[in-house]
Amino acid sequence: MKIEIIQDKHLDMLQEFCNTCKDLGYENNSSFCAMKLLWCKTQGEYWCAIKDNKIIAVAGCHPLTEVSSNAWRIMFRGCELPGNDTFRGLGKGDWNSITQREFIPLMIKHIPSDELYITTNTTHEHSNGKAARNHKLMGLLAKQGILDNYGDCVLYYTEQTLWRLNIEEYTKRRERIVGHYVDKLETLRTSKTESW
Repeated sequence: MKIEIIQDKHLDMLQEFCNTCKDLGYENNSSFCAMKLLWCKTQGEYWCAIKDNKIIAVAGCHPLTEVSSNAWRIMFRGCELPGNDTFRGLGKGDWNSITQREFIPLMIKHIPSDELYITTNTTHEHSNGKAARNHKLMGLLAKQGILDNYGDCVLYYTEQTLWRLNIEEYTKRRERIVGHYVDKLETLRTSKTESW
């Protein structure tokens, strides 16, 4: 598995990923439009995990000026296809999630701020029960000190819970994973000349 910034070369694989998400009922990742791919890339960034020449996970980040001038939203439209990650690591934390385990360190490195937030949808189920499970998981991570619950708010006409990432605690726990799970970590930065 490798992690890369989504670029033009990935678009055919990304379309296949979106088609699979649509079949699975994952509304927010069922198309480039639903992913808000272009919108996110114009102000932030989007990553993908690739295994056997297929995209198996995606997540983006973008400024979250609705919260503060330094705030960024991470794990935006984070999604992974079931049955693709065979990682068996530490039991506490969400280390069996490609997006949590592999994308967050890249986002921490990429974003010029330490004010990073994850949002969970509190009223609209858009992924066959996964949104509700994800919201519950964030509460468990908050109990471990990895996240802080900053309360509920309305973002983009949707009720969300805002969770601030405790970068120090996340990084300390992430470093306990021996070695590197990703075989080849490619952190290509998208050129400003690319056609997005």
